[in-house]
Amino acid sequence: MAFFDRRTLEGVYSVRESVNQIMNYRYAEERMMRMMAGWIALTPEVPVKLEMAKQVYEDALHTDALGKRLPELRAQAQVSKPANENFVSFIQEIEDKENWEDTIERLTGIYRVLKPHLISHYSALITAANPVYEPPTIRIFERMLAEETGHVERGLVLLNDLLDSPQKHRRAANWQSHLEDLLAASGGVTGFEAEKERPRKFGRS
Repeated sequence: MAFFDRRTLEGVYSVRESVNQIMNYRYAEERMMRMMAGWIALTPEVPVKLEMAKQVYEDALHTDALGKRLPELRAQAQVSKPANENFVSFIQEIEDKENWEDTIERLTGIYRVLKPHLISHYSALITAANPVYEPPTIRIFERMLAEETGHVERGLVLLNDLLDSPQKHRRAANWQSHLEDLLAASGGVTGFEAEKERPRKFGRS
């Protein structure tokens, strides 16, 4: 008689937990897409404008893919939901850098803090997802992980080109530290991280 291990049919997260997390990730991707789209006209550096435009398009695809996954999990399609008001405030703090001279802060917020945080989550989700019944979710997050990793790599090159003085390095580092404190206080994109579980740092000066 053939036997199977029932543990392979159990996921780390329930369907409801998965739905909530996808809504949280969709909120982050959607807000990130919208803020970067709004920044394009406010950013004087042409290479930064061009890269942002490409990333806005890919983040829009991520947002759409997450939204289409929701009804497959018996939830309403295309819904975004922040984990809590503290995470909303963290996102707003990044987005509010709308002055012409704020490119360093904009790039620091996106490429040293927000996108690395999402990359850490996407990687963990792929590892934890059950390969028996969650292949659609895994495929979505594998694509997002690859593209967001590329976004960070290219974004950090652009940021480093702007950090041409010790004062600018300090400016970026101070803003990064401020945002990381806000992110930690929010519990992260899903609201469950302890402060000691901060995401891996990218590009600290």
